[in-house]
Amino acid sequence: MASDSSALASASHVEAPPGIGLTVAIIVSYVVNPLVLPPLVYGLVMAHVGAPAGDVATGAGIGAVFLGLVPLAHVAWMRARGKIGSLEIRNRSKRTEPFLVVLCAALAALLLVSTIDVRGRWLLAALLGCHLLNTVLLMIITQWWKISVHCASVAGAVGTLAFVHVHVPGSMVNVSLFGGTVLGTGGVLVPLLLWARVRSRAHTLGQATAGTMLGLLAPYAELYLLTALGM
Repeated sequence: MASDSSALASASHVEAPPGIGLTVAIIVSYVVNPLVLPPLVYGLVMAHVGAPAGDVATGAGIGAVFLGLVPLAHVAWMRARGKIGSLEIRNRSKRTEPFLVVLCAALAALLLVSTIDVRGRWLLAALLGCHLLNTVLLMIITQWWKISVHCASVAGAVGTLAFVHVHVPGSMVNVSLFGGTVLGTGGVLVPLLLWARVRSRAHTLGQATAGTMLGLLAPYAELYLLTALGM
């Protein structure tokens, strides 16, 4: 049993077999990146609830700056100093510091949202609250096990949009054609990224699957609870 556990623990460090599959997996991993998702999701949700263009830009900008550029700048700084080998941070022991940066950035974004007047502010605040909570969950799990942050983030975007599609009245995401296209695209990207993370040996199948399930279920359940409580 010990040897089996060791094999599983080190599976993601095994060199990935070369080939076109590996090239595609690497491209998918960099394009479908956790840092590009918040501005897309936040902007789409703000537009869904009828926010004017300026408010949509504000929501997307908050996601881009606090949850995209700030974490990316910190990871790039770690890479420049030689603290990590790549922007993916495959060594889970090096992920705590970036997680803490994301938590501080998300908290700052939440405080900022509480001071501005934009349409759908409560929903934007709820999204940031979920981001905070799920970052804490991922950070805790990562102390013992290398759950896939990529898969959790992409699936989390789909879980969030699925909640909005079902429960939030609006003019975009729950329109059958547009909403179906958005969720259908997510339905393709989620398994594609899961495959890419396993193919590139960034994660085992179990780690990628766990990240995917957390991402799909946690934001939906959290947003449902917040709505039920009238928050």
